[in-house]
Amino acid sequence: MTGQISESKINEVREQTDIVELISQYVSLKRSGANHTGLCPFHAEKSPSFSVNSARQFFHCFGCGVGGDVFSFLMKIEGLAFPDAVRRLAKQVGVELEERSFSPEEELRERQRERLYRVNEVAAAYFHQLLMEDPLGEPARKYMKIRGYGRKAAGEYRVGFALDSWEGLKKHLEEQGLAADDARTLGLIRPGKQGRGDYDLFRGRLIFPVYDLSGRIVAFAGRVLDDGKPKYINSPESPIYHKGRVLFGLYQARQAMRQSGEVLLVEGYFDQLALYRAGFPQVVATCGTALTSDHARLLKRYVQRVVLLFDQDPAGKKATFKAMTVLQEEGVPASVIELPRGDDPDSFIQRYGADAFRDRLEKARSAMDLFIDDVLAEAGNGIEQKVRAAEQIVEQISGLSSELEQDLYLKDLAQRSDIDLEQLKQVKRKVTGRRQQQKNHYSAPLPEDYPLPEVPFAPLEGGDYSAPDRQVESKTAWSRSEETLLCLLLQNYVDREKVIAAGGLSLFNHPAAQDVAQTLLAYSTDSGFDLQSIIEKLDPDKASVLMALSGCDQGQFSENVDVIFTDCLKALQQEQNKRQREESLNRIRQFEQDKDTKNSNDLLKEFTNLK
Repeated sequence: MTGQISESKINEVREQTDIVELISQYVSLKRSGANHTGLCPFHAEKSPSFSVNSARQFFHCFGCGVGGDVFSFLMKIEGLAFPDAVRRLAKQVGVELEERSFSPEEELRERQRERLYRVNEVAAAYFHQLLMEDPLGEPARKYMKIRGYGRKAAGEYRVGFALDSWEGLKKHLEEQGLAADDARTLGLIRPGKQGRGDYDLFRGRLIFPVYDLSGRIVAFAGRVLDDGKPKYINSPESPIYHKGRVLFGLYQARQAMRQSGEVLLVEGYFDQLALYRAGFPQVVATCGTALTSDHARLLKRYVQRVVLLFDQDPAGKKATFKAMTVLQEEGVPASVIELPRGDDPDSFIQRYGADAFRDRLEKARSAMDLFIDDVLAEAGNGIEQKVRAAEQIVEQISGLSSELEQDLYLKDLAQRSDIDLEQLKQVKRKVTGRRQQQKNHYSAPLPEDYPLPEVPFAPLEGGDYSAPDRQVESKTAWSRSEETLLCLLLQNYVDREKVIAAGGLSLFNHPAAQDVAQTLLAYSTDSGFDLQSIIEKLDPDKASVLMALSGCDQGQFSENVDVIFTDCLKALQQEQNKRQREESLNRIRQFEQDKDTKNSNDLLKEFTNLK
């Protein structure tokens, strides 16, 4: 069973891999002096700005700024975690990896995950065969044809069909020698009542497999062939499926998303298929759930803009504005395509064609602009209603990451509502103050009187990671990113060398988080972190903090640990940049009050660079 890969093996794989040969599998390269050039696969361009240096084994795009080594390229182009990229290249170049063995608990968990993937794969093949070949799949084939889809579309997505029988899939899995317990864990079969035995969850439905970023099937969605209710049923969550972190079609769409810089987000599986088939491959769908912050962070890795395309009814608008808020909190701009009432993307394209949809896409409106229109329209002309509507809009505007964008929307709101701009700015200041107060609470379970150690720990051999000067204690919140990074370290998902190399204690802003990190780095060993033995050596307060952190949900780290670690580092860097921007902004305001033009202009340049 594989585990942690040694640094020497990683370097060996890197040295053995020809970066030009690797990238040539995805990009048409031409020699240009010492380099090779081509069109960047990560953004749309007409003139080549993508350069590959064979001697340095490095690539860089002068258009979008992306760059890195062979691992970086494979991770980005295929959506792989770092260990998976190393293993794939190692196999290609014939390097045998020596990896740290899993603990018995990790071994059991990994074996279960592999069994679950196998069950899903067998189930998908069974459903797909029924749709494509079995005479009993004729009703589903007719339904697909009526919706405008043939064998090609069904084959690309491995769409299937579940017979309307009590235990068709159950018997097939038994014939393949697969455990019923694993099928129950995945929700494919469920216990019957009154001793009737297990039964299939999906019966008499068209089946859509849901893939993760590695192309593995993690779940299914089933749609009725008539007007029955519920229209869709979805796989429950399992050790390999968390619906708040998975988007239908992302595996197929990720390359088109990178190139276009945008993604179309729809609600239905057929909406996703319709747009993909009509020439808009940068489309994904939520899996029967509202958009989550995890979804937003996932999309942020691929695109600079999300175009929302939900139903035009009140429920659809509510979902649109909720998604806008989630994206806004992650700093992702959101736009909206408006279709005629009663139309969804599938019906619109069938009725008007792809060119008409492309025209709508080009005219997509800012989601915030639509929100302002909608709230003001509902308020009407009454003074009290208009004031409440303006307060609601200012609350939304205050969540935008760009202060310039906030100012522009406030001016726009003042014009539309006939409310004085200064009054709106006062409301915004109150909202900002309230939000800051709400943020100034620990998100990690710390005692309120958590003490700071009087004497810092000595640095470990091999690196100085001493805490920064803390003469003035920070009052800012212990962020979710800090908590997640500490959990990764405590549970030994990330070793201390990685954390030290990434910045050590400088990654943490809150003094208490720095102290806990210092403890973990000081006592962590190559074999992990023996919590029980360490707790016995700590004072009660610090021991209680470590015990609380040890109770974090390990399921969230069950896969793509390197991606989670990288996202943590990015989030912490963004938090540091935000603090620096706020400090610069406060100093700019002070210089402006003192009429110190020179220092104000210098800081304004610094602030612009930080942005």
